[in-house]
Amino acid sequence: MSIITVATSKGGAGKTTVAQVIAGASCQRGLKVAAIDADYNHSLSDWANTFGTYPIEVHHEVNEANLVPLASDLEDKHDLVVIDTAGAAMQATVFAIGCADLVLVPSQLSSSDVIEAVKTMHLVASASQITKRKIEARIILTDYQPHTNIAEHSEGELRASSVPVMKTKLNRLVGFKEMTFNGEVPLTGVAGQHVVKLMFELEQMGVIPAQKMVRVS
Repeated sequence: MSIITVATSKGGAGKTTVAQVIAGASCQRGLKVAAIDADYNHSLSDWANTFGTYPIEVHHEVNEANLVPLASDLEDKHDLVVIDTAGAAMQATVFAIGCADLVLVPSQLSSSDVIEAVKTMHLVASASQITKRKIEARIILTDYQPHTNIAEHSEGELRASSVPVMKTKLNRLVGFKEMTFNGEVPLTGVAGQHVVKLMFELEQMGVIPAQKMVRVS
């Protein structure tokens, strides 16, 4: 049983997209999935409840006092809990980081995204000290444009900051935009390949169990 928290102190970096992909793709694998939407904008819970494509037990919870007990209860009953946080360094975000087995920090290709992503990684390190346990964390590049100067520059800044980065990147693809309109995580095309790669990387990290992808109707 694992908890994946998606967090960054910058809004618009792709947090909800990452949370949607992981939660939906995990359901496609036959896993029992819960999600906590700790964002005041409640985009993840709206997506899950509006379409109902996947059997995700989703809770909108912005009260930090309730977040950790809720996450613990859901973890006991599910294979995976995904927590989507607010786009700010709020106390609820710190709590969500503190109870995570893995923190994914989305970053788009801009200087401000990279700066805030690195700040969030430092926040995770502080949470590790407070909880006296190692909290794994990785930056994941979103809305990625390969073979561009801005990609090279952004990745260079991340390397200079010595922060771990996921091998899988979520490119700027129509499939990820369509997901917000049809409620379905892409299974085919280039976007689908990225989803498979991301889930395989999470398997290799031991955060989710290795299972064959299956469609959930």
